[in-house]
Amino acid sequence: QYRHRVTLLQDLEMPVASTKVRQSPDGRFLIVGGTYSPRIRCYELSEMSMKFERYLDSEVVDLLILGEDYGKFAILGADRTVSIHAPYGNHATIRLPTFGRAMAYEKTTCDLLVVSSGKRISSGSMA
Repeated sequence: QYRHRVTLLQDLEMPVASTKVRQSPDGRFLIVGGTYSPRIRCYELSEMSMKFERYLDSEVVDLLILGEDYGKFAILGADRTVSIHAPYGNHATIRLPTFGRAMAYEKTTCDLLVVSSGKRISSGSMA
């Protein structure tokens, strides 16, 4: 009976396009980055609906969830910034010397690594 059941997420759409989709490690949340106007949306999968939406200053290049749920995540922006977000909103913004391409998070040391154009890797402690 449950094998043939289809369940839809309410409001799972972006006005133009989605550039990044990430699921939280606990599997309860989905964070989606979209374009024009740049924004992120968080969906709670157990409720099958959107939890919140935040508008951004630039398009999302990469998106990383730093905790077990949506409580802490980082956004690499097309304007050479990394924004650290908490449940209440934008916690901090860091400007990079070059344009970032991708991010990785090392949980054992709490370091956020950003690979940039050329051969540059920037790192910052999230502890």
